[in-house]
Amino acid sequence: MIGSSINPADMAYMLVQAERAPKDQLYSIQKAQYEAQLAAYKAIETKLNSFSDSMSSITDDAFSKKGVTVSNEDIANITAGADAATGDYAFYVKQLASAHQLSWEFDSVDGPLPAGEISLSVGGETMTLNMADYTDLNELRDAINNSDLNPGVQASLVQSGDKVHLVLTGAETGEGNAISVSHNGTDITGTLNEMAKAQDAIVLMGETNPIEIRSASNTLDNAISGLTIELKQAHQTDASGNFIGGPLRVSVGQDNEAITESVQSFIDEYNALIDEIGKYTFGKTVGGEEGDDSADDVGVLSGDGALRSLSQRLRSELYAESADGLRLSDIGIEVTRDGKLELDSSKFEDALATQGDKVQNLFSEDGGLFDRIDSALAIYTDKDGYLKNRQDSMEANIRRVDDRMEQHDMRMEQVYNRYLAQFVRVEQLTLQMQQSSSLFY
Repeated sequence: MIGSSINPADMAYMLVQAERAPKDQLYSIQKAQYEAQLAAYKAIETKLNSFSDSMSSITDDAFSKKGVTVSNEDIANITAGADAATGDYAFYVKQLASAHQLSWEFDSVDGPLPAGEISLSVGGETMTLNMADYTDLNELRDAINNSDLNPGVQASLVQSGDKVHLVLTGAETGEGNAISVSHNGTDITGTLNEMAKAQDAIVLMGETNPIEIRSASNTLDNAISGLTIELKQAHQTDASGNFIGGPLRVSVGQDNEAITESVQSFIDEYNALIDEIGKYTFGKTVGGEEGDDSADDVGVLSGDGALRSLSQRLRSELYAESADGLRLSDIGIEVTRDGKLELDSSKFEDALATQGDKVQNLFSEDGGLFDRIDSALAIYTDKDGYLKNRQDSMEANIRRVDDRMEQHDMRMEQVYNRYLAQFVRVEQLTLQMQQSSSLFY
């Protein structure tokens, strides 16, 4: 049997491909367009959220931060919390806090150890060791360091010449953390070598009739409301105990550097938002050139008038003045001809120095710039706002196209089966005809 030269499956496939191609292309284009629009709306929503966050950082943190200027950072590091009072301070660091340190001399590591019991006490807590339990200083040292009853003493061994010293160091600084050592109930602390005193840090605040501030630690946290002082070294004194040189001068004020950084972040986020809207609605970033293909989805929202309206609304708010009669341009923030913002840092810092409260009010007063911008953004960013609705619509469109594509696939499968059956029938008839004609030869 020769049969026809037709392959039924191939012929059915080719006919179906030709028949389905127009709708395949249509659905593919529709889905790609909806997906591009969905991605664009999500990208704009992300920029809007970042822009909103940049406003929150200014209203919540920037103007409440305090900056500190210290005349000599070798003496102390000082930071200020939001509740620190602005003003100038003068300090003398009389002494740093230190941990108590004692040494007990022995002839060798093997001792001999004292007989009976040794007690170590710090701050009202005591540990007692029975010397009969230890054969040498190594075991005694380890017992002290590893005991759950340790009151706050670190033991170590130091070899000095032909002698060995058991060095006892307080775990914490301050007079209240002094170490006392007793042997069989008798205090022998005074017989040991005191290598470092247990002492509090002492700071004198003020140049005349100073206030004495004491701390068991070299970190003074809220000894002065809102200030954290980390002491590093004491002031030098002469033979009579008088301080050499001037005091440590500290100035606490508004952290203008942090405010400037936050405002610059607000400007950057605003400009990024305007660029994002321009990229998807006008086909290029604002201020860019025609044909700028910086984005994959150029102009996919070109028909969305609501987004172009948002850009115009934001721009109009930038020109409004505060209740104090202040405009952005008065504090060094200019609106360029393409609607973006630029910061003149020098002019802005001058405005902070001369009218800081008015600058803050311009941004964050009731009905101020940020309130107006929030109001403009709300209809776009709310849970049931414009961007959410547009994304829901695009997702519904994508699902609808997917359903149509699935139905189209099912119909084309039926068409393929019909064509296949027809071509198989043709092939069968061709074979029958060939078989019949062979009877005459």
